[in-house]
Amino acid sequence: MRSIPGRPSRRRTSSAGTAVLLSLVLLCGPALAEAEPEPAPAISVTPTAAPPPASGGVNLITQAAVAAGVLACAPRVDQVARFLTTGLVGSFWMFLPATARDQHIVSTSIEIDSKGGPLAYASADFAPAMVDGCGAIYETVVYWPAKCAEVAAKQFTTLPKARNLGTQVTSLDAGNGARVFLMPAGVAGCVSIKKELL
Repeated sequence: MRSIPGRPSRRRTSSAGTAVLLSLVLLCGPALAEAEPEPAPAISVTPTAAPPPASGGVNLITQAAVAAGVLACAPRVDQVARFLTTGLVGSFWMFLPATARDQHIVSTSIEIDSKGGPLAYASADFAPAMVDGCGAIYETVVYWPAKCAEVAAKQFTTLPKARNLGTQVTSLDAGNGARVFLMPAGVAGCVSIKKELL
């Protein structure tokens, strides 16, 4: 899939918005006693018969972030969201702080359906007020019905083997500090986890 083993450009980007049909639900936790902090809400978005926008349009994840008041990291959110979901159909959750959303870390969990390729889970976190404006880290998780050695040979052919994480999880060097970890799953399966800090 597109998010493995490539990487998003480290250049910050921005784009004009386009209208895209979506269902946006703001979920808040139950009221708590005054002494306890209010729980952080989450945004759940599922595209309604609308594919990801064509090049030049604003990604659904970016739209939700901006609507929730996450502005400082909007260009970085759009950059990573486009990289993870371009040409693919997916739904996501966005985890937001209860207050000052433009000044705290924001996290997303994304289901990516590549329609013919493997189903993937992705997580991306965005932190404002970093030296470069907004820091980000993402992970993609995919289950493969094959042994990890076969997955490394067929799916990650260009990545050299790196130091193992432990006794069973192997590591591949994706360059610039990015890693792909291969973890045995069951008798004949493997889970790949790609992680990169931007």
